[in-house]
Amino acid sequence: MDVDPLKSGIELRHFRYFVAVAEELHFGRAAVRLNIVQPGLTAQIKSLERLLGVELLERSNRNVALTDAGREFLRESYAVLAQFGNAITTAKEFARGATGVLRIGYGANAAIAGLLPASIRRFREQWPNVTVTLSEMASSEVATALMNDEIDVGYAAKGQATSKQIASRTMGEWHWLLAVSETHQLAGTGQTSLAEIAEESLAIYAEADGRSDVSSMTTTLPGLSPRRIYRSSHIMSLMTYVSSGLGVAFVPAPIPSLSFPGVAFVAIEDPLPKLQMELLWSVDGASAAVVNYLDCAEEAKVPAYR
Repeated sequence: MDVDPLKSGIELRHFRYFVAVAEELHFGRAAVRLNIVQPGLTAQIKSLERLLGVELLERSNRNVALTDAGREFLRESYAVLAQFGNAITTAKEFARGATGVLRIGYGANAAIAGLLPASIRRFREQWPNVTVTLSEMASSEVATALMNDEIDVGYAAKGQATSKQIASRTMGEWHWLLAVSETHQLAGTGQTSLAEIAEESLAIYAEADGRSDVSSMTTTLPGLSPRRIYRSSHIMSLMTYVSSGLGVAFVPAPIPSLSFPGVAFVAIEDPLPKLQMELLWSVDGASAAVVNYLDCAEEAKVPAYR
């Protein structure tokens, strides 16, 4: 009949005491090893055998030997003690953020700006046993995903953390460049003004929900009245509009590092509001893994773009 240890009265100390006696095959030496008195150890082993209803040891005046049942119980006792140790280690490792899962949500601009790869690389170097999962989403959806416990941290354009339950940290800001076709008259000029592109057709990166950092910026710019506006939620599609000459596009400064064929980049002399990116996390859900990631993200900031 199976013995339920939770109901039988068998405790972890019984396993430790039995292993000591089974390895020493001597109650006196085992007692010294355990730092307890020999009569107490003898009583504990007898109590274990009574609880099990099985004789584990053969005793004589001079010798102690394992019974067949005792040898099997010794093997299982090692497993129990090992599992106990593993449980303690697992709990401690999780508590300090060394294990578990970290779920990151991000808008495309965070990846484009280089914030995401550098932070994740540093995090993985320091915490290799944490599983990292990525979810691309509209910048405006990051805060909601945090509130719904769908992600643990998220990157979003500044201004998305509107709830007191969401904490935020500015990770960087970037000026805007103008992307044009390499056959465009502005290609190679190095710099342009809003007046020169006032009536150009405009390609705008718009997230899946239709919102756009560029769109909100350009609506406040005086004198800008594009003939036509193309919207795309994919950066490759956006650059295709540009490279084919259908329109020009405002892009954040790190974009040229992606090397899009047929696209040239021109500085804009007019002062424009910069694209600011924040890292968001839930105030109530800041696990050790989240705290560790925040530290790594801070360390991984690109100085040139701070």
